[in-house]
Amino acid sequence: MIVSCPACESRFAVEREQLGFDGRIVRCGKCGNCWHQMPEDEPPEAVEAAPAESESIPPPPLRPPQRRPAPKKAKARRGGAIGWLLLLLFLLGLVAGAWFGRDQVVAQFPQTEPVYQALGIPVMPPGPTLELRVADPKSTVREGDRVILLRGTVTNISTRKQSVPKLMARLTGKDGEVLLEWVFEAPKAELDAGGEVEFATEAVNPPSEGQNLTINFVKEEE
Repeated sequence: MIVSCPACESRFAVEREQLGFDGRIVRCGKCGNCWHQMPEDEPPEAVEAAPAESESIPPPPLRPPQRRPAPKKAKARRGGAIGWLLLLLFLLGLVAGAWFGRDQVVAQFPQTEPVYQALGIPVMPPGPTLELRVADPKSTVREGDRVILLRGTVTNISTRKQSVPKLMARLTGKDGEVLLEWVFEAPKAELDAGGEVEFATEAVNPPSEGQNLTINFVKEEE
């Protein structure tokens, strides 16, 4: 250890063991000063710093995965269902039209008749379904007016109910020119299979040059 003289401040080395635990009297070799020197305390042993325990830092809490909005499948499914429903209704309409209007379909498109026959669906062959019979006209005088009276019958000769179209009476001259015509309806608008309806119509003061009087069904385009 290094000892310093309190008088002249000279410094010199002394073994610590020479001083003992209680110290001893030493003398300065330079100025001759004597003093009681205590041994210096031993420096504390360097305590090896224990490695700091690494604090276990808990990992950050896991966030629950954010739920993404589900794809809009519900709307797509709903739109698809509506589309299929409309298509189904359209097909049902076609089937219903082909069934209930099969006679008209065959009449307009005869090539469809084998298709109906293959499916076992009965159809009326193209041809008349109503029979028109007209009696001879009768002429009379009523309250001074000349009246021509026409009577006849309409018969449904098909196997299904038929609509009765309007009727047209036509009076023509010698050369076939139309002198008078009028449209009228039978008392019934429909006839069951085999059904019949009577009708009557008249013309008041028709042209005297009339030669021929006929009655026919009114065509749809007329």
